[in-house]
Amino acid sequence: MQQDEYKSVVGLDQVHVSLVTQDDASAYVADTPEYFAPSLEAAAEPETSQETQYADNMPFDVMTSEGVTKLTLTTTAIPMEILAKYLGKVFDTASGRLFDQGGNATPPDATLSFRSMKSNGKYKYFQYLKGKFSVPNDEAATKETKATPKPAKIIFTAINTVHEFDLGEITKSVKRIVGDEDTTNFSGTDFFSQVQVPSITTPSAVALSSSVPANSATGVSKTSSFTLTFNNAMAAGVINHVALLDASNTLVSVTCTLDSTKKIVTVAHGSLTGSAAHTLVIAGATDIYGQVLANTLVKFTTAA
Repeated sequence: MQQDEYKSVVGLDQVHVSLVTQDDASAYVADTPEYFAPSLEAAAEPETSQETQYADNMPFDVMTSEGVTKLTLTTTAIPMEILAKYLGKVFDTASGRLFDQGGNATPPDATLSFRSMKSNGKYKYFQYLKGKFSVPNDEAATKETKATPKPAKIIFTAINTVHEFDLGEITKSVKRIVGDEDTTNFSGTDFFSQVQVPSITTPSAVALSSSVPANSATGVSKTSSFTLTFNNAMAAGVINHVALLDASNTLVSVTCTLDSTKKIVTVAHGSLTGSAAHTLVIAGATDIYGQVLANTLVKFTTAA
């Protein structure tokens, strides 16, 4: 767990939407997300319930359920063409007018995604895979000495997909996907370029990618720190699974640190004996997926 994952949310931007073109047992398909409108606030209210079952005169079990999630978006003015598209209204491009059919219009299934800035400047990303927009409120007031803007409020009701996704140990429908830039391995770089459908990535087998010094190196500095770089993020305890041996296989005192990527271990030590064989030993180390690294040796000879 990264300490910055506890940071509070202080901002909102990049609200994107797209149409869901297929959602059934065989597949889930959505269009490329497009920008919706500058947004001031997003408030999500999931419908949940808990019921306590009693047996033998005491609480026996708690049953929980979750229904739809209603998101109230507070935005600036929403372009009419965008509004018509996601409310099932008619927009006449030639005249630039929206024709509202009232209750005869059926909003299409859509996605909704946005990001929230945290107090440390990193972002938390949200994507709802399926839902419908309702007609926003219209509010206006006479202009006074102090201008008072009237933002729009539109509600998006999110539901689970019909399609069931492979989530690893289970296959289930999904309501939303959430990512945090402070969570190891998450990147929001392409989050809005396409709808983020669930997928389980099988991690590569953990291995030592490189080391400084390299295995069989000679003329290695007696005072410089060593680095071990792994292909996967490592569990924090990896620093307790690295040892340094001298030519007689006696332990040399070291201090190990793991960097923020969890992939690089730095091994600091005192001055070593010159022109002597040494061995770095990594034994019993695991990555964040619980995979155990095969015992690994890095042998080198120090400079005179």
